[in-house]
Amino acid sequence: MNASKMKLAGIVLALNTLVAWGKDTAKAVVDPAQQVEMEQLLGKYEAALNSGNVPAVLQVYTTDPVVMTAEHPAAVGAAAVEGFYTATFKAIGLNLKFKVAEVKTLGSEWAMLRSTSSGIMKINANGAEIPSSFQELFVLHKEGGKWKFARYFFSSTLPAAK
Repeated sequence: MNASKMKLAGIVLALNTLVAWGKDTAKAVVDPAQQVEMEQLLGKYEAALNSGNVPAVLQVYTTDPVVMTAEHPAAVGAAAVEGFYTATFKAIGLNLKFKVAEVKTLGSEWAMLRSTSSGIMKINANGAEIPSSFQELFVLHKEGGKWKFARYFFSSTLPAAK
């Protein structure tokens, strides 16, 4: 087989694989009980975040979490994530309401949850309250038979202050 036929065969194989994967993914339905569990986990996170409760926040994470924001290096590991939330709650108070936008299972042990949140951020240094709006992506992993947040990324959806 010459090089151009091998290249064409490779492209056809790749396309067939993508089409087959797409069909399997489209058929994948999140088990309603698992979706409820994931949404309840987000609710626990919301309550912990809004109360500034670092230990409660850490309870929703796996033992090896990663938190990423748009403007800071990733907080990798439980100690770094704890430090991230401790510093956050020292600087600001939050009153956010989360809304689930999408839940997908990625096998039996992994899932992702995409959400939005909006509300008020209070600057602790001066008491100013400002509107806040975020988009979030959580990667969940089953740990001890329960869904937990393994990876978390969020960014503001509001224009940057000038």
